[in-house]
Amino acid sequence: MNRNIFLTLSFALFLQSFPLYAQEPNSLLARADSLREEGELEAAIPVYRQALEHEPGNRPAAYNLACTYALAWKRDSAFHYLHLALEGDTSVQALADPDLLKLTEDERWAAIENSQVAKVEAKYGPYPKPQLARELWRMRMKDQAYYYHINVAEKKAGRSSPLVWALWDLKELLNKENEERLEEIIAEHGWPKQSEVKGNAAQAAFLIIQHADLEKQKKYIGLLKAACEQGEADWGSYALMYDRIEMRESRPQLYGSQVRFNRETQKYEPHEILEPEYVNKRRREVGLGPIEAYLSNWNISWEVEQRE
Repeated sequence: MNRNIFLTLSFALFLQSFPLYAQEPNSLLARADSLREEGELEAAIPVYRQALEHEPGNRPAAYNLACTYALAWKRDSAFHYLHLALEGDTSVQALADPDLLKLTEDERWAAIENSQVAKVEAKYGPYPKPQLARELWRMRMKDQAYYYHINVAEKKAGRSSPLVWALWDLKELLNKENEERLEEIIAEHGWPKQSEVKGNAAQAAFLIIQHADLEKQKKYIGLLKAACEQGEADWGSYALMYDRIEMRESRPQLYGSQVRFNRETQKYEPHEILEPEYVNKRRREVGLGPIEAYLSNWNISWEVEQRE
């Protein structure tokens, strides 16, 4: 298992999954975000607070401050700023945010969850399977949890640090719990459908299987494809899982989604792509953006002449 690949791919997917609170062109907020990314939580907190003092209605600052407090295990402050950030918000993005995972252990989390669900249902209609959706949000949180910590640990201690490997061991335990529970869910409900739990919860199933072993991926990719054909899942998710299986079985990938770390060059590179001149055409067909932009997340340049 190449754990660095899993980290970078999941982190990129996470960034795409939570666009609502993206960084604004605000110098204080940018500074706070930078400190947080480096693991300097205590230093980031006063800068976020200063940004809020300058602009009290700055929801990204309030949300990122809530996440930072949560990561620092300061729950009272985290809940305070999370309430501010979610005023007027009609999404469930926060309910699947791994930065907030520790808050789910607090009895106050139920009020946050109930409030967001009520606002979403008032705007978009009820969840046909609300309890399943809630469970899948928690499972998605667990699936994406601790990538932040691993990223910081790698920066501070190096990829070969015992601390990094201990965090990966924790991740594998959480992933195993998720996989076992998801198999029970699929046996009872089938592959989670967007029409039943909505997209954010439905994508949790893909993420969990994407991080499972090869045999589980091969076992469930047919169900994922069938859900896509019914309009109940995302074709982009299918493309990523298809590529993951091809890479693991030492075959060229189709969509260019799988990236590996070359220890000799100390750089990231895409796994071999079948007929790379057609990769962007294939990516468009499943709703993925240009490979040039995708690979730029790892500072990889792409110069293959494209064909339609």
